This record gives sequence, C-alpha cells and structure tokens, in this order.
Amino acid sequence: MTTTAAIASKDVTLSHGKTRYLEAGTGHPVILLHGASVIGGADDFRVALPYLSTRYRVLVPDFIGWPPGDIRDNPTVDAFPDMTEFVREFQDALGIRSSHIVGATMGGWIAGLLAYESPHRVDKVVMTGNPGFHGAANARLASFDVPSEEKVRQALTPMMKDASPAEFDALVAAKVRKLNEPGYAEAYGDMMKTMADGANRVRFNLLRRLPYLTMPTLFLIGRGDPTSQTAEKLVELVPSSKLVIIETGAHQVHYENSEEFSQAITDFFG
Repeated sequence: MTTTAAIASKDVTLSHGKTRYLEAGTGHPVILLHGASVIGGADDFRVALPYLSTRYRVLVPDFIGWPPGDIRDNPTVDAFPDMTEFVREFQDALGIRSSHIVGATMGGWIAGLLAYESPHRVDKVVMTGNPGFHGAANARLASFDVPSEEKVRQALTPMMKDASPAEFDALVAAKVRKLNEPGYAEAYGDMMKTMADGANRVRFNLLRRLPYLTMPTLFLIGRGDPTSQTAEKLVELVPSSKLVIIETGAHQVHYENSEEFSQAITDFFG
C-alpha cells in the first residue's frame, strides 16, 4: 500500500510476524520510534516526514503489536526488552548496520535502552517527552479498551492532512480490522501491562544508563513537558549531549511542533 508520492507504506516480516513501516527520502538512515497510543503508531510522525525526508532516509516502523501489524503468537511479550530487540531486528531486516535513532515519549524510552545496550547500532540518538527519565507509574497503560472507528478517525485526522480520502479510509479500516481481530486486544493489553508494571519501570529506568551513552545525544523537550524542569541534569549525565527546549511545546512536540522538532533534529544530525 502506498501513500503520497513522498511517503511509502511498506511491510516487513520479522520473527513475530508482519510489521508496517513508513519510508521517505534518501540518505543516511534515521529510524523514528513512536509513542504509546495504539491508534497513532508510525503515523504520529507523518507531519514531520516532509521536513526530515529532504535530508535523510527516514524509516518509521509500527512497534510489535501495533495495528495493522501482528502480535506475536506467544502472548508473553515483555514490552521493554522486546521492543528494544524489535528495533535491532528491524534494522537487520532492512540491512541497516547502524542508524540515527529518534524516539518520542514511549519511543524515547526504547531509544535510550537501545543506545545503552547496542551503541554500535546507534550513530546519534534523540529523545523527547521521555517517561524513562523518571520511570513514574502509568496505570493508564495497564487498561486497554478497543477504540471505536470514530475515535480512530478523529485521532488520525491531524496526522493525515495530506492523504487522499481513499488512503485515509484504507488506513482506518486496516487499523480497526486488526484491533477487532479475536485475541488481539488481550495480547496487546497484556503486553502493555508489562510496560505499566511498577517494578519493570524501575528496572528499565534510564537514569542509571544515561552516563554510559557514548554517541552524540540530543534531549529535545517541550517547555510544557515536566521533563523540562530537570532537563539540565540529563545533559550533565550524558557525555557529548545537547539540550534543545521548544518553548511552545509540551509532551508531543514531534507532531504538535513538527517544524521546530524537525529543524532541531536536522541541525543536530548535520
């Protein structure tokens, strides 16, 4: 399935099954990792792709279990290690030995874990709106209800402004169909409970890992995000790191402030 002339929607088969990803542009590979919303997935970054794809080969996968991709048949998916391994497997499947990594919100947490565990796979890393900096409880992730078609449409509308009506309808239908497949909601919900689990959030907290990051690192944070209050401490923890605050931004700067977000990234990557 293709999208606009600039953005292609593709599928790749990994060990858990099929994963959809968006691709645009040419040049050095940049992998964007999305947040926790089951509706958004890779589409969270659509509004940033026209900016970033002028300089780089941009790849945006749906994480394991995000619609319209597959959930692993084995329902025991531990979100933190499995999502981190997912990124490495995605790189392998596309023949990418290393890339820049950009992670937003939940994806920022996974980006930090990947940079810590596999520094040779990460050239430069950008983290924004990252709950992994504090590991606070998030009970919302442990409670999952299948969203209605109308809610899916409403959530996707701001990201799909440049899509044709047919493309938009096809994406909504594909996501709704996967969300309502027998067993999907249970498998997805069980996976996200592991991300909500307090012991897991302490175990995978990034603060003890940050001082060991060896690659250039950008903390790109909206002023309205609580992380901005302690952002200077993050820079102190990470050698070769930089901080950019988007003054008008909050937690979702990757699509609410997409132009500033993209400019900061291109300035950092060079």
